[in-house]
Amino acid sequence: MSVYDRDYMRPSKFSWSIKGVNWTAFGVVFWLNILVFVAQYLGGLFMTTDGNMLIPMGGVSLAQLSEGHVWTIFTYMFVHGDLGHLIVNMLMLWFAGRQVQQIFGGAHFLRIYILSGLLGAAFEIAMRAWFGGSEGVYLIGASASVFGLFLALAVTLPQEVFTALIYFIIPVRVRMWKLAAVAVGINVVFGLLGLIWAEMPGAQVAYFAHVGGAITGWYYIRMLGFGGNPLTYRQLWNEPFDSRPKSPRSQLELVPTKKRRLAIDLEVDHEAARKRNPTGDPTIDVIQEEVDPILDKISEEGLHSLTEDERRTLERASRLISNPGRPPRR
Repeated sequence: MSVYDRDYMRPSKFSWSIKGVNWTAFGVVFWLNILVFVAQYLGGLFMTTDGNMLIPMGGVSLAQLSEGHVWTIFTYMFVHGDLGHLIVNMLMLWFAGRQVQQIFGGAHFLRIYILSGLLGAAFEIAMRAWFGGSEGVYLIGASASVFGLFLALAVTLPQEVFTALIYFIIPVRVRMWKLAAVAVGINVVFGLLGLIWAEMPGAQVAYFAHVGGAITGWYYIRMLGFGGNPLTYRQLWNEPFDSRPKSPRSQLELVPTKKRRLAIDLEVDHEAARKRNPTGDPTIDVIQEEVDPILDKISEEGLHSLTEDERRTLERASRLISNPGRPPRR
């Protein structure tokens, strides 16, 4: 199988195969949000009423927790109030969640999603109870979780520039970290205004849950060693990682280090490769024997799991693929 036909996105360690279809951690979370919405609003399952309002079950509040419904601190992350609420959150999840999984792997993706949701809900409930006098706030939605993923991505790649659409119409080019800082700042301001002005339009939005989730995602990635000198996608592939744990207190392994580009070519036995491959192109054998296991490891554990030797091998194989007719440098 040639490199051009290979599926690089192999199932990760946090993946499941159902009837031949491989599900990543991101895919399970994404589709679970959608299936819960469909079951509640189209299937009529797990719904309740409050007066004339139809309310989805599974949300979290102090009242729910005091009644022993401790599972709601998890289920609320997959419940949404209406179609617009679901679409906005799923767009953010699609944008940030997929990239977090590709960079760090499914395990870190799930940890950020769940921890951001848990601490985001705790922060919202605490702020409302202590300063707003509203202990009955009922939280639903994946917003806190996706804010955590978004801040995790922004800390990792702060200088990446992309085009954002203001009101889904006006295109604006902005750096990742600047957009994240503005988004968090807006939520802080509106959250404080909502505590002061209870009748403010949008006062029922869980702004502090967004802030709590964002802080969690930021802190999690900082614990992995990111957030110092800005990284780019190119640097993630070209720079080695220190495989030592940050500290005994943290099991979040592998801190990125600076700062040299890998420049050793892949050692290839061209004579043996020609015997196995009569076309004279050893690229296929190199990919299968040297690079495939490394790519599988990336899918299972994320880019941060690679050793320095494995990163050298990827770099050398990349040059070999780009210049298949040139013998390796010595």
